[in-house]
Amino acid sequence: MKAVTRPVPVRTRDRLLDAAADLIAVDGWAAVTMGKLAAHVGVSRQTVYNELGSKAELAEALVLRETERFAERVTEVVAAHPGRPVDGITAAFRQTLEAARANPLILIALGCPTGGRDDFLPLLTTRPEGVLERSVDAVAALLARCYPEVGLTLSEWRVAVEAFVRLLLSHLVQPSGSAAHASGQMRWVIGRMLGA
Repeated sequence: MKAVTRPVPVRTRDRLLDAAADLIAVDGWAAVTMGKLAAHVGVSRQTVYNELGSKAELAEALVLRETERFAERVTEVVAAHPGRPVDGITAAFRQTLEAARANPLILIALGCPTGGRDDFLPLLTTRPEGVLERSVDAVAALLARCYPEVGLTLSEWRVAVEAFVRLLLSHLVQPSGSAAHASGQMRWVIGRMLGA
């Protein structure tokens, strides 16, 4: 007899974070309340507070989740390019750029023009080092582990990755062309930086 597989239920916390991201994209951060979030998901306000804490903790949870997703995407892309650091980093740059351009929460956080408002931005710019440092540390450690043939120390990888991330942010905030065009420029920069 074949076993019946049941779909894994989506955790309440994840449903709340998804709903919060949707509400921010439509109405802006200032319009998000715990009551509105509770009504959107169909749970009590107390459940929202139990799962997420304060509104500031909600913002932190949203940012942390996007940072973790970024690191997961980069890990997958780099793993698909073993022994080819320029290809792997370029592919990770392009995939991240395309994913970020399609993510309303990231665009709003960066102050990019979208249908929503940009009042989520101050939540990131008041303490940007936390998000940036976490991303840089995770990706630098990954690249040092996956591409030892490059010969960079972990601290040198951190410098390189921070430069890559800042270029990525620049292409998001002020796009000068397609993701393919930006990735082509980035490939040249990466190649020169890594001496490839």
